[in-house]
Amino acid sequence: MQLFQLNNQAGDELVILAHGATMQRWSTLVGDQRRELILSYPQPQQYLHDRSYLGALVGPYANRIGQGKITIDQQQFQLQQNEGPHHLHGGEQGLQQQQWNLRQLQSNAVVLTCELADGHNGYPGPSYFQVSYRLSEPSPVTSTDGVVQQQSCLTVELQANSSRPTLIGPTLHPYFNLAAPEQPASSTHDNASNPATRSINNHLLQLHAAYYAEVDPQNIPTGQLRKVSGSPYDFSQRQAIGDVQLDHNFVVHGNLQQQTAELTSPDGLLTLGVSSDYPGLQVYTGDHLSGAFQPRQGICLEPQFFPDSPNQKCFPFQFTRPDQPFSAKICYWLTKR
Repeated sequence: MQLFQLNNQAGDELVILAHGATMQRWSTLVGDQRRELILSYPQPQQYLHDRSYLGALVGPYANRIGQGKITIDQQQFQLQQNEGPHHLHGGEQGLQQQQWNLRQLQSNAVVLTCELADGHNGYPGPSYFQVSYRLSEPSPVTSTDGVVQQQSCLTVELQANSSRPTLIGPTLHPYFNLAAPEQPASSTHDNASNPATRSINNHLLQLHAAYYAEVDPQNIPTGQLRKVSGSPYDFSQRQAIGDVQLDHNFVVHGNLQQQTAELTSPDGLLTLGVSSDYPGLQVYTGDHLSGAFQPRQGICLEPQFFPDSPNQKCFPFQFTRPDQPFSAKICYWLTKR
C-alpha cells in the first residue's frame, strides 16, 4: 500500500496513506522521547477493513444525514443508508475507502486527489476532490504564564468541485491520545508505544463554544441549538474529560486564527489546538471503539458542517455547485512545553 512520510525540524512525523487519504501515524518528540499522537494500526493493510474511520478523510459529507435524504433544487436524492435508516460519513465506500492519487510530494507536504462518479452512494456528480497536508516548521510562542514554548502546525486544505450541484463537506477523523508512553520508545513505529493502551479521561479539554446541536436518540439533530452552560457538555473552561460521553456538534466561530478546541496531555507537556473555517466541531469521545481498541482510548475533534445541515433550515450550509466549488481548511496546532 502506498504511503507518504512527512517531517519537520520539530521532530514531527506524519504518515499519510493513499488509501482513504488516511492519517496513519502522527508522532512528535517530547524531549528525547517519541510520542504518538493518534491511534493507529501497525500495518497499513488493516485500514482496508477498518470500521471506526481511524484517521480517515471521511465524506463526501461528514456526519449524519437523516434517512439519507437530501433535496437539491427541488430534486430529491436518496443517499446510501449505512447507519440504520441514516447516512453516515459518505457511505460504506466513501472517500475513506477510495484509493487517492498522488499529485505532489515534498519532505513536509503531500497533495492527493480523488474522483467519485455520478451516483456514487447516491451523491450527484461526478465530483473531484483534493487534499493537501503540510507540516510547518516550529516557532517559539509565549504562554500566558510567560513560558516560551515550541509550536508547529499541521495544515489540511480540502477542495472539491462537481459537474452538478451536490453535497460536499468532508472532514478528518483521527482519534487523538496525547498521553506519554509507558516506556521509552524509539523513533521506529514498531517499537513506539501506541497510545491505544491509555484512556482519554485524564486529558484536559477546552471548547470555545457557547452552543451545541441537540440530537435525538439516533444522533440526528432536532434543529435546536442548546446552551452548553449548565449542561454536561460545558467545557468552556479547561477541565478533565472524565467520564462525559460526547458525540455532539458544537457551534464555533469558524475562524482560522482562533482555536476552537484545545486538548492537553495528562502530563501537561503537549497541547493540541484545532482551528478551522468550518462552522461546527464534532467532538466524539470514542465510546464505540472496538476490535483492536477499547472505548475511550481516543477522542475525535472534527471540524465540519453541522450534521444533517441540508435538512435543517437554521444550520449554516451551502451546496457545492459548478460555479461554487467547495473549500475548507483545518489547522492542528501542536505546542510543547
